[in-house]
Amino acid sequence: MTDRTGVVYDLGYKPYEGERLGRGGAVRAVIKDGVRRVLGIRRKARKKVFPWMLMGIAVLPAVVFIGLAFTLSAFNPDAQSPFGGHAEYIGLVGAIVLLFVALAAPELLIPDREEGVLAVYSSRPLTARDYIAARAGALAIVVGSFMLLPNLLMYIGFAALDDRGLGAALIGNSGDLVKVLLAMAAYMVGYGAPALLISTYAKGTGPAAGTCLALIFGSTAFAEAFRRIGFPGARFGTLLSFLQHPEIVRSWVFDKPQDAAPIAAGFEPWVSAVVIALLAVLTGYLMHRRYRREL
Repeated sequence: MTDRTGVVYDLGYKPYEGERLGRGGAVRAVIKDGVRRVLGIRRKARKKVFPWMLMGIAVLPAVVFIGLAFTLSAFNPDAQSPFGGHAEYIGLVGAIVLLFVALAAPELLIPDREEGVLAVYSSRPLTARDYIAARAGALAIVVGSFMLLPNLLMYIGFAALDDRGLGAALIGNSGDLVKVLLAMAAYMVGYGAPALLISTYAKGTGPAAGTCLALIFGSTAFAEAFRRIGFPGARFGTLLSFLQHPEIVRSWVFDKPQDAAPIAAGFEPWVSAVVIALLAVLTGYLMHRRYRREL
């Protein structure tokens, strides 16, 4: 009978002794990863070009405009503004938001499925709702930042130039900031929800971005066609104009004239707000249905 011997190797493994952050820590980690991914941080240079370029386009005009107002005594912000105010500036940035979310939403969701990252997430105390909220939250943080920053610059800049003084003007114009936040929410949800929904089922980032842009821009053409059809009930087809709903809410909040297809068809502006809300609910439901099998 032979003797059996064994060898024990010390590989240096140690149990984790740090703080266990639990479910909240997992959600924060996914949000942080999402923000980095959207901005191309710690990724290849080509991944950084487009998001940072769009953010620069969104912020730079406000910086230049406020700089002119401060440096040129003859510059009258009210009369010489190239934007007309917060409403017009948000309309300008809204087009950038559409391009941004069409490219960012696929980057947030599709690589996780293609690279098998969902299996790693499922080993953490992370539910499908947590994952969806974290990815949507990361997109909202980035989009909200580059929409809010230029408007804050304009808000503070206009207040600093006001004859009433900075403090009095900030308080007196606080209603403008509330309107800015409401309009921002309409754009973020109105464009972000379709982009996230398409990215939930698409199999490639490029096709997902193209489909999102085609859907949103194409929906306006369909809405205009329904606007001109004379049979009863055709006007409800104008509600398919996903591109125009955030614009309608923005004009409604700032009390600006409107000529969008749903308005021309006889719908009140609040209907566009309801459509955006319903689209968000539908997106959340379908995303949860899709991801609850894997998380």
